[in-house]
Amino acid sequence: MDFKEEIQNICEQALDLFGLSRLKFSPMRRKDDHVNTKRGFVIGRTNLRTGLITIDIFTPKFRKPKKISSILRTLAHEAAHHQKMPYRSRFRGKIITRIHYPIFYRQVTRNINKLKKNKILKEYFV
Repeated sequence: MDFKEEIQNICEQALDLFGLSRLKFSPMRRKDDHVNTKRGFVIGRTNLRTGLITIDIFTPKFRKPKKISSILRTLAHEAAHHQKMPYRSRFRGKIITRIHYPIFYRQVTRNINKLKKNKILKEYFV
């Protein structure tokens, strides 16, 4: 089994653990074999409408496979976007969209703790 298939199976199992089996995971595809790290890069993204979570499974500069624990932490973050949805609020007279806020980060921590307690997935966090 190659790296992409292994990550696909692990991430689907993690999404089932979070109770978000309706979401789909897919590894991010890059046009080139490298990323311009001076300009910043995207680690993962999620589409709230379609339920697709896309995560970059290779390191940005040399395109080597990332550690599975790093990919699972990113998945926990992206899954939290579906568990604690963004909302609009007023801030200093303007309406802003709160995407990352304290309750959201508590959900990310809960997701990571669930992964660490799972019998199968905890071996990746050692």
